Amino acid sequence: MQKIKLVATGVVTAALLAGTGPAQAMSGPDVTDAVAAKGSSKLKILKEFDYSRSKSRTLPLRQGEYYRNSKGKMVGFGWTKIKKRHNITKYGIIGWLAKSPNVASQGNRRYGLTGFAHHIKCKSGSCKIVDRRKMILVTDETATPVGEGPRFAYFGAVTSFCYDTKKTLKCPTWVNTKFKIPKSASAEVRSMNSGTARDGERYVFTYQPVKTVKGALTLAS
Repeated sequence: MQKIKLVATGVVTAALLAGTGPAQAMSGPDVTDAVAAKGSSKLKILKEFDYSRSKSRTLPLRQGEYYRNSKGKMVGFGWTKIKKRHNITKYGIIGWLAKSPNVASQGNRRYGLTGFAHHIKCKSGSCKIVDRRKMILVTDETATPVGEGPRFAYFGAVTSFCYDTKKTLKCPTWVNTKFKIPKSASAEVRSMNSGTARDGERYVFTYQPVKTVKGALTLAS
């Protein structure tokens, strides 16, 4: 894992809420504005999670907000947007995604971490995938003031959503109600190929997608 050194930069809250990431905000004189804004409830840290990109820094999840701007576009960030726009309602999902080894740079100190949610049905010893959602957590590593003292943390989780072919970006309810991290994803998938899997539905959350190869379920390498 890459160890990240925080660099104190200004965060222009107005730019963020307009849809621009804090990493694109100006530094220098704007630091004063950022310090003044740090007491805002929108920037309140609700949870902090272990983060796969850093051995020494956690990933904050902020209160955030979600609203319609003057141009009629719904914008926002943080937990409020994640819940209202993308229907993710469990903190544990954000914590799980924050530890994903699958990381893609999006530029401007932003990263996308991915995982996969699977809805699987088994009948007569045979199991098949009926729904799969690629889940993405977008993080921002811009240094942001915290509390009253001279402490800085990552800006943190910007948003999180489920991606599907319809591009609705909204997670189905089962992602929340059935979320559970398996002790061993590979072992759980193998158990569905034994030919003795009991009839019913399964929900599997993995960092690699489950695929069907020659009639058998397997984790992608």
